[in-house]
Amino acid sequence: MAEQLGARVVVVHPPFRWQRDYARDFGTGLARMQQETSVLFAVENMFPLRARGAEVAPYAPTWNPVQMDYPHVTLDLSHTAVSGSDALAMADELGGRLAHVHLADGTGLAYRDEHLVPGRGTQPCAPLLRRLGPAGYQGMVVLEVKTFRAPDQEARLADLAEALEFTRKHLAAPGAAGPDGAKPGPVDTGQDHLAHGSVLPSRS
Repeated sequence: MAEQLGARVVVVHPPFRWQRDYARDFGTGLARMQQETSVLFAVENMFPLRARGAEVAPYAPTWNPVQMDYPHVTLDLSHTAVSGSDALAMADELGGRLAHVHLADGTGLAYRDEHLVPGRGTQPCAPLLRRLGPAGYQGMVVLEVKTFRAPDQEARLADLAEALEFTRKHLAAPGAAGPDGAKPGPVDTGQDHLAHGSVLPSRS
């Protein structure tokens, strides 16, 4: 399907622990598929669940693909908020393995995958965007913002416009070109990838 649509990336979650067969063959399956197609399979960072001081990770072997040897990874900043992770450190550690970015914000509330408009939470959305160019990033940046709390259609469109303007502004910030002059990848409007979540289109 991805090849027929011309998509460059398929975003996948780490397996759930109860998906034992899938989890056991997950890494080898990704490697096998990568040999068969130029489409990238980018494993997304998720988050653990916390209750009464205990932490439960429903993913096998971990919710954090940065720790694994997957060749391609998706970094979701709403998920880094929930997990309490350092998004900039994760991006630095991933280096060239960072193939896809889900841009959204969050405040770090437990169990709340908020997907706020970038700039409305605690995540380093702007610093990450401004790092992508100098790091030579050529992947996609996808806005993954929830708008269901908007009181009406006008407010919803205003949220989307704000998110898109924020993203374009910081991707195009002075000095955001790589050492070879390459610009960072575009903000995805939903035509170039397949993901588990909703992709918010440009108003243009």
